[in-house]
Amino acid sequence: MSELFLLPALALDVGIARIGFAISDESGRFAFPRGYVKRIKLTADIAAVQKQMQQEQAHFLVVGLPLRTDGMYSGQTQRVRAFAKDLERAGIPLVLQDERFSTKLAQSQLLVTTNKRDRLEKGLTDAQSAVLILETYLEKRRLELANTTQLEIEATSE
Repeated sequence: MSELFLLPALALDVGIARIGFAISDESGRFAFPRGYVKRIKLTADIAAVQKQMQQEQAHFLVVGLPLRTDGMYSGQTQRVRAFAKDLERAGIPLVLQDERFSTKLAQSQLLVTTNKRDRLEKGLTDAQSAVLILETYLEKRRLELANTTQLEIEATSE
């Protein structure tokens, strides 16, 4: 089985100032926020991701790719892709996941579930965005596995 299908997976919401983290459980059913780090410089950022992966015993990363609403790349998309390439060069396996609207949805969820003082902590939004990125990836993965299983069943019954 490919390493990219071993769980748990760590998700990143990569921003200019911070990186939000979320982790899946080993079954791939749930995603949990795991805080954030303030970005310092590339080497420190990569070290922080590696440390989080080690602490969480994650097998790979799901990196949120911030596309524009029309699906096109933006300046931030290019920055995240470059950071993802740097992570890969550091030997970290990863997949990119469309993260359109994750920040807005995370802010909406936090509006309902946290108090005003906590909502002012921008890192909470980054971690919640990482949860949404990871949930999207896990759902896509479940659908792909279900479709593969269905195709195998159909092939053996013919």
